[in-house]
Amino acid sequence: MKKINLFRIIFVLILGLITTFAFLNPKKIETNLLKAFFSNGIQDEILVDLSGKYSSNINVLLESENLELLEKTRENFEQNIAPENFTIERKNYQKTLEFYKKHKNSLLSEADYKNLKSENYEKLSQNAINYLYDPFGFSILPIEEDPYLLLTNFLTSIGTEMGGQNSINGKYYEIINLKADDNLALSPSLMNKEVKKLVDLQKYYTNRELSVYLTGAPIHAYYASERSMNEINIICIISTLFVGILVFWYFRSLKILFPVLISLALGMGVGYCVTSLLFGSIHILTFVFSTTLIGICVDYSLHYLMESDINKILKSLTVSMFSTICALFMLSISGIEILKQMAVFTAAGLITVYSIVVLFYELLPPQKSRHKFNFKFSKIILIGIFIVIIAGLYKINFSDDIRDMYRPSKEMKEAEALYSEVTNKNLNTSFIVVEGENLEQILEKEEEIAKRLTGNNISYFALSKFIPSRAKQMENQSLIKKLYEKRFSKLANYLTPTEIKKLETPTPIFTAEEGTANISSASEFLIDKTHSIIIVYDFQSPEVLKEISNIRCINLPLDISKRIKEIRIICLWILAPIFILLYIILGCIFSFKNAHKIIIPSIIASVFSISAVSIFGDINLFHILAIFLITGFGLDYSVFRFNGSKNSNDAVFISCLTTVISFSLLALTSFKLISSLGFVLALGLLSSYILSILLISKDSELASDSIKSLKGLTER
Repeated sequence: MKKINLFRIIFVLILGLITTFAFLNPKKIETNLLKAFFSNGIQDEILVDLSGKYSSNINVLLESENLELLEKTRENFEQNIAPENFTIERKNYQKTLEFYKKHKNSLLSEADYKNLKSENYEKLSQNAINYLYDPFGFSILPIEEDPYLLLTNFLTSIGTEMGGQNSINGKYYEIINLKADDNLALSPSLMNKEVKKLVDLQKYYTNRELSVYLTGAPIHAYYASERSMNEINIICIISTLFVGILVFWYFRSLKILFPVLISLALGMGVGYCVTSLLFGSIHILTFVFSTTLIGICVDYSLHYLMESDINKILKSLTVSMFSTICALFMLSISGIEILKQMAVFTAAGLITVYSIVVLFYELLPPQKSRHKFNFKFSKIILIGIFIVIIAGLYKINFSDDIRDMYRPSKEMKEAEALYSEVTNKNLNTSFIVVEGENLEQILEKEEEIAKRLTGNNISYFALSKFIPSRAKQMENQSLIKKLYEKRFSKLANYLTPTEIKKLETPTPIFTAEEGTANISSASEFLIDKTHSIIIVYDFQSPEVLKEISNIRCINLPLDISKRIKEIRIICLWILAPIFILLYIILGCIFSFKNAHKIIIPSIIASVFSISAVSIFGDINLFHILAIFLITGFGLDYSVFRFNGSKNSNDAVFISCLTTVISFSLLALTSFKLISSLGFVLALGLLSSYILSILLISKDSELASDSIKSLKGLTER
């Protein structure tokens, strides 16, 4: 049997094994953008959980001046929600209220606690009288059961958490909180289908008298994906037509598109399978980044189809593949999971396409091509490139804000702002993560933190506001008992002895577990049994808590930006070792005298593309990631320019042209993450191609004699 046939059999067997194992162990496609950057340890998990606490939840906000219409619409809207897909979160306020009434002597607002602690009883009495005479005042309990309105003050102090319609500027608002089923939340495609139904309901119920707003991460994902998918579909159609027309014009046939598409499909498929075998889940950004395989597939395929002799291009093809793999290898050792996934996916796909071209393309009939391309560029272009580089590097500025990666529509911005106003959820919030051995210890630590926050006039919400610790309850009971004893004579003026005796009877102390089971809002503050969160507003002084152990202050925008900055810096530091490694490899293959001629176009193109972006705006992480691909593609152009034939020049030109057109169209998409990659890649690849022509002359000393040709792979 010929060696080439043996290699083909081995390749097919490996392909079959990888595919079988991957499909027997399907992996989740991760869509949470933060999990691309935070994946190391419990601290990262907590941050991601905080950010995505409601990432699968949807908020329906109803607005109307007609309260009756509002309530009726809410009922009708809820009846149209599929219970198997969404759970309507209802806070059992009545249950909470009854629980608080039962334990009323254990509860005090911060203001009442301070007055009782300082024995400022007159102020308590005056506050109660003023409140009772207020036309909007009310009492939770009959006055004889709570003469100083202590329970009423406690409930008032924790805001609107006890429910009811919110009213702003003469309009009433109702909120329906929908929690997605776990299976639905894990499937972006299914979630989008259900969101589409909610959007249809929104349109149906919105009229002159009532408005319906939808907020939440799934709503943003739906509109972003719908818009992006429409744009990408159009781009794919235009790109495919362009490639088809160009190939037909050059080869007078469309048949060659089939092997190109087959190699592309297999490359993407193997990339997915290998990544799914090595990682617990695959992030959606891995697919975005790895779609650049399209350009490499077209490149490798065209090189063979224009030459029809693997021996003439094997060395250049192998060097091109190996250099790109080396660039990706540096990403894989970065210690950042998303970069590892991108490297593995792209490398596996690249090796697959290379293997298909080397092992199977000679089975295709020879193609007749028309060699019509012979481009020359004036070296004055170099002056322009260096002017851009100098200007761009002078102005360079980095943006690590994850919010810059996505720009919601005007309607979505307004809906989110209105929801924040109605729910009093300030967007400028921070979190204090509190750790304890049990709930009781967590509550005690929260109360210690609360004293410091209150002392520094810092607003907060915490579990301890709703559920006092056991020690705090006992202190509250003692203060209330002392109040009644000191004010006994005054109480006797308008309360009967039976009523006074009832006041003196202490209410039972409850455990933290009983509190969380009976109080609706408790679950919002618990991460797990040993961690809770305190929500802090405009918190800019974490040093006030520096002496308290086992806590962590998190400001989501700042912490996320800090992490993205760390990854960006790692990527920048990796670039220098990559270019050094590639220079050494090229030097060993083509001699060090020629290696710099091959690698310089990629380096200059990378710096030029980043500088050009810098002139018009900020540089983000995805601009930096694009450099790795520019390096791989650029070396492909340079290697074939240095060590290829005229046919190779045509293949490089067609590949560059199709790739640049595709990425230029991607740069026009509304999703900034994709457009960032598209713009830099289009600019970098075009400049890399031009620089390879300007800096690598065809009269260069060919390296074909520097090492033996790699003919062994094709020996029969």
